[in-house]
Parts: sequence; structure tokens; C-alpha cells
Amino acid sequence: MKSLFTSLIILLPLLLNAQHKELKICYDYINHAKPNTYDMELIANNKQVLSYTIRLTKSGSARNIRYKATTDSTLLFKDYNKGTMVYDESLGRDIYIIEEGLDLFNWHTTEECDTLLDYPCKTAFAEFRGREYKAYYTTDLPFTAAPWKFHGLPGVILKVASVDDVLLYQAKSLEIYETEKALYNPFEHNEAGSYNAFCKDYKAYRKEVIKIRNKRAKQQNRPAPKNNKAPRVEVIIPENRFILN
Repeated sequence: MKSLFTSLIILLPLLLNAQHKELKICYDYINHAKPNTYDMELIANNKQVLSYTIRLTKSGSARNIRYKATTDSTLLFKDYNKGTMVYDESLGRDIYIIEEGLDLFNWHTTEECDTLLDYPCKTAFAEFRGREYKAYYTTDLPFTAAPWKFHGLPGVILKVASVDDVLLYQAKSLEIYETEKALYNPFEHNEAGSYNAFCKDYKAYRKEVIKIRNKRAKQQNRPAPKNNKAPRVEVIIPENRFILN
């Protein structure tokens, strides 16, 4: 018995540090509603996905255009065992940590196929908070992963685009590697609020912004700004009711 106990003590660190496979994908993320371009990277194992978006700023002109990564980024962490995702949202100078369920998408598969990064892909459509999306996903990788909030398709989403041509996520490289490290959860010690609570605060914030802009325009004796909408990816929908930006 003592020998067995000793063996377990010796093996325990090895088991805890056992290697496992992770998937890393780099995406081009283009949002035509905003002047900036983005990079998105995703790291996944069989239970979790961490994705982060990095804003790129453009400098130069014509053939000398260069993009430089800024220090700000947005993070999103999915936990399949809990069935939740946690992410950060900015509201003015405030940062909100929000938790939602993963079951947000109702996908409809099609017969269309394509090949991306040498992987055969199937296609599916889904509507989500103001936009319809077309996704290209492969089941030839031993993972289930997708960028941003997308979830619910078997395999890995390598490309997803909004039907209105505003948003595009497209994988430009991927690798599978062995690691002993657990996937980092950036929100492990944060208390997360609900999406509905954020939506209500967002609506109040937007009203205040519009009020300040109109007041400033009046003081400067100029017309009030016509476009009072924030360029969000999602239409804000608290409690299943549309509240326009």
C-alpha cells in the first residue's frame, strides 16, 4: 500500500502537467462600418476557447501603407463545460465584464461547400442580433472552435461573414501544437454582469451622449449631428426587445 501511495505521489505532477493539443488560428477581421482594421487570434482546446481582437491603425499612403497593432484589445473566453462565455465591453471609459450562454445561434446548414486553408468546409446561416451570417466550418480538425461569440456548429469555423458585407472573419493561418499549460482565463477573478444589464446601461449612455452633442452644437451655433448611432456589431437587444443605437 505504501508503495502504491508513493507511486501516486510521483505520478501526480506528471499527470497534472501532461501535454495536450491546442489549436491556434489567426483571422483577418474586417468591419466596414469602422475606419479601423483588426486582427483576431483564437486559442482552443477541447473544453475552452480564448479569442482576442487587436485593433490595427493605418499609417502611410498608397504602396507605403502600414498597419500597427495598438495596445487595446477585446477578450472573449468560452467554457464548454459551463456552457458560458465571458467577455469585456467598453462603454465610454468604463469596462464591463459580461457573461452569456453559448446557445445564442440557431444555424441552418446548406449544401454549399468550399475549401479554406486546404480544409474542406461546409456552410451554414444564422441570424443574430440584427444581422444574418454565413459561416464556413470544417470537421477535419479535432476541435470545436469559432471566433467571437459564434458557437453551435460542429468543428471549426474558418470564415464567417455578414450577408450585408459589413463584417468578415477569415482565417489566414492555423497551427496545432502540444502544450502543458492550461488555457488562460483572463476573467477568472472578475465578477461578470448580464448582457441585459449592459444593454440598459448602454441605452442610457447613448442618450446622454446625444444630449451632450446636441447641447454643444447649440452652443456653437451649428446644426446638431445627424448620425447619433454608435457603430456596434450587434443591435442592442435587452430582454428580447430591439433598442436601436
